[in-house]
Amino acid sequence: MKVKVEDAGGCRRVMRVEVPADAVAIEYSEMLKAYTKVARIPGFRAGKAPSAIVENRFAKDIEEDAKERLVPQYYWKAVEGEKIKPVAVVEIGDVVFGKDSGLVFKATIDIAPEFKLPKYGKISLDQRDVEVSEKDVDSTIDRIKSNLARFEDATDRAVMSGDLARVDFNGSCDGVPIATLSQDAAAIGEGKDFWVFMGEPEFLPGFSASIIGMRTNDSKSVNVHFPSDFRVKSVAGKEAVYQVTVKGVRVKIMPEMDADFFKKMEVDSLDALRAKVRNELLENAKHNEDLRLKEEIAKSLLEKTDFDLPKSVVDNETAATARSIVERIAMQGATREQIEQRRGDILGEATKTSTERVRLSYILSAIADEEKIEVQDAEVDSRIEAMAVRYGMSPDRFRAEIEKREGVDKLKSDIRSEKTLDFLLQNAKNK
Repeated sequence: MKVKVEDAGGCRRVMRVEVPADAVAIEYSEMLKAYTKVARIPGFRAGKAPSAIVENRFAKDIEEDAKERLVPQYYWKAVEGEKIKPVAVVEIGDVVFGKDSGLVFKATIDIAPEFKLPKYGKISLDQRDVEVSEKDVDSTIDRIKSNLARFEDATDRAVMSGDLARVDFNGSCDGVPIATLSQDAAAIGEGKDFWVFMGEPEFLPGFSASIIGMRTNDSKSVNVHFPSDFRVKSVAGKEAVYQVTVKGVRVKIMPEMDADFFKKMEVDSLDALRAKVRNELLENAKHNEDLRLKEEIAKSLLEKTDFDLPKSVVDNETAATARSIVERIAMQGATREQIEQRRGDILGEATKTSTERVRLSYILSAIADEEKIEVQDAEVDSRIEAMAVRYGMSPDRFRAEIEKREGVDKLKSDIRSEKTLDFLLQNAKNK
């Protein structure tokens, strides 16, 4: 076997592999024997036709099957012989097969980058004190109470901030019904028995504020100005008039801070609740501070290190990131047309983010190798159990799902990167 490796730039290599004629002849002969044993040819019993006749009839099939066995076999022999560590096979091409002359093919591959690690011990960080104020505790308890509040019908007063109002509405722009302007405008064009919350976020700009003060069975015209960047393109930048009728009002009733309330919170007093909330806020603040510091660490490592990346790996990561961005903005209300208009920006953001993410993963992997940071099977099992709970699945089923996508290795790599960042944070120093 002869192998010639050419540098195609960056992390890309092209291997030209020549398989000797005798090896090809042996494989071809074995394949011909296999065909002869099962071939059904008129005039002969199954498996009894002469090999020359079988070869004449199935020559192309035999050749293809021989290539399918020889190419991967000698690809791996070439990789091992040249001590190459491929991260992706980009293409196998220029295959020339001759049962008497041998086999030649080219394999285009991407390899892992080689680079020099920066100094990573005692990275200088801007570490901040983590504090929780009494105001933070008060605000959190208010939010808890709000989440546990109930709404009751109110027939004897006007709509106020914080209420729910049940309304019929119908809007138009320049006399044209909004519901007819476009498919995505239908939901904001008209509605029957539609519940509107009197607060943030607003259903439409200024809509809730205009309803405050109305009573059940009251009707009025409401002017709405749509900003130029409004999610529904057909009304963006336009003035609209809505005819609104209030059909019902519900008032928000906050829970009493009594024994039942404390029981739901798994405490026995207000002081205990405040202590519990303070501890949870403090833990959350510490977690967020650690995340911020790890971002500083990542930024520091990226600024100190520059090297070529495997294009196929970056391309795959970019495609996945772009899909995530599109899904996110679609859930936020962006239309297909708006997404298409932002195509260039989405791809640019995805490329930048993915390039940094791939480069950081190689840096962290190299540091983990240097520091002998490993991931135990128990750590992977624990992460799978936690993720299974989050997705409402059994651990076995969740594992089976990610194994279908070869995701266990990716999960293990992510855990190793997290442990490496933890190691760097523990060994960092304050500026």
